[in-house]
Amino acid sequence: MILSITALLFAFTIAFGRQTAVLGKIKIALWFFSNFETKRIIFTIISLAFGILSLLQNENSTGLNWIFIITILLILFSFFFDMKYFFPEVNKVEKNKPVNISPQLQVIGVKIGNICVAYPLNEVVIPRHIINDRINENSILISYCALCQSALAFKSKIDNKDLYFKVAGVWRRNMIIYDTETFSLWQQATGECIYGKKKGQQLELISGENTTLEEWKNKHPETLFATKCTEARKGYFSRESMLKMLNKVTPKVLMPGYSDLSELPARETVFGVNYNGISTAYPMLEVLGMNKFEDKYNGKLITLYYNSDANYLTAYETETLKELIVEKQWWLGWKEFHPETIIWKKSI
Repeated sequence: MILSITALLFAFTIAFGRQTAVLGKIKIALWFFSNFETKRIIFTIISLAFGILSLLQNENSTGLNWIFIITILLILFSFFFDMKYFFPEVNKVEKNKPVNISPQLQVIGVKIGNICVAYPLNEVVIPRHIINDRINENSILISYCALCQSALAFKSKIDNKDLYFKVAGVWRRNMIIYDTETFSLWQQATGECIYGKKKGQQLELISGENTTLEEWKNKHPETLFATKCTEARKGYFSRESMLKMLNKVTPKVLMPGYSDLSELPARETVFGVNYNGISTAYPMLEVLGMNKFEDKYNGKLITLYYNSDANYLTAYETETLKELIVEKQWWLGWKEFHPETIIWKKSI
């Protein structure tokens, strides 16, 4: 019986170890996300070995037979519930001039040097969550978290190495990803490595511009468009099916986090700016109709423009006209990683 119970415990642990991190906010359980596939194989071998030994010692025990069946089902669940098949990352992108594409198509725009690229949100970025690409010899990561509705782009080179990323799971109301070089875990909302060999290192944020293709082209007339994006492997669901499921599920799911969300509705869209030591959330309902306004950040003045057609806010240093990164996402995501954020309200 001891062997059988041990087999069951190993199977249960590998099947639900990651969920303890997500639902229980148990940071040490992030261990399960790092290099999960190898750990799953080890736990499976141990579990099956103990289970088979138990059956050999007690051939006619109905109770042990049922425990072994449950053990097998738990192991199968751990193999089925694999993020790489729910969200197979894009690993090949072809770029061309946008032709015969709707100007109202939602995109995330990225500019590196003199090269600009627009990636389609609904068609590729949202249902697949991760795009590994290169622009002007720079490796970049396009990422999307469905739970907080944030689409962000980072340079993906650390210690002079180009990193390749895959979806790992969820931590603190936000997607976590891992690199295939070190199996370290990275927080999508911040680009920070939170577990593993690269812990404490930071990916460079280069864009959060979620806008329409038309508005992106107005700013960058020579932009390229990601016309063909190919997954590294076949997923359980097509992009269209995954998009439909995400639209149904994510408005109903609120994962545990560390921040109090009571100041705004959890799923209110905000535009986040982090500048000069200050984080500010601009709720969409507050900026509607504002067009152009100013705000101060520790004595520094910035000018903001709200484009109602694109439903996007842009921000510039008033003095230098340098454009600042604006992150568009739900309040639950911005607040979780900017707990001291200011909530901007228009003057009455």
